[in-house]
Amino acid sequence: MSMAASRTIPLERPEQIDLPQAARYLGARGGPDPATLALLERCASPLLAAAAPRAVYLRAPKEDLSALWQGADVERHLADCPEAVLLAVTLGPGVDAQIRRAGVGDVAAQAATDALASTLAEQVCDQAEEKLRALAREENLYLTGRYSPGYGDWPITVQPRIAALLDTPKRIGLYVTDTFLMLPRKSVTAVMGLSTRPVTGKRAGCAHCALREKCEFRKRGVTCES
Repeated sequence: MSMAASRTIPLERPEQIDLPQAARYLGARGGPDPATLALLERCASPLLAAAAPRAVYLRAPKEDLSALWQGADVERHLADCPEAVLLAVTLGPGVDAQIRRAGVGDVAAQAATDALASTLAEQVCDQAEEKLRALAREENLYLTGRYSPGYGDWPITVQPRIAALLDTPKRIGLYVTDTFLMLPRKSVTAVMGLSTRPVTGKRAGCAHCALREKCEFRKRGVTCES
């Protein structure tokens, strides 16, 4: 892992999208019914074809990134880690365009495509995270799980600073708007702690999360931990 500057991570487009997970994003419980599954299958192929996943990361001493650690929850997550790894992942603008195309005259297809895109973003983040874990293992180091702005009391207002540190516009074509939204929409930023001993980090819990009122996990009766 590099200390000096952000670096891109080579990613592969997944061969398929996790349809049961996408169904959960749509609110299905106990597995998708045949009609929902058929809708997801119909929308998955064009969505997957439109995806161009890209990722970038930066490793640095935690203290060098101290301006980012706004709120007690992210500090607690990184408590046992002398270093931090910033990560940004995007599916690219083609996915946003495909969500719009799918919704022309078909609200159900738009919702399904959006759910598929959210699922695919998580799959790509998992892939990027595993590549970072492999790099960490080469140095006998350990990473926590991902922690994103908006979790707990870590504000989304740190997004522009994260994007600047990672140079996301140049590296992966990811921009942050004046209202702290990411473009392309199906993009994720996160931090992981890096330590010389096994660490897991600590989630903030639903009661303190800034997203608790609109969280899709809570609507389904589960949490992001599960």
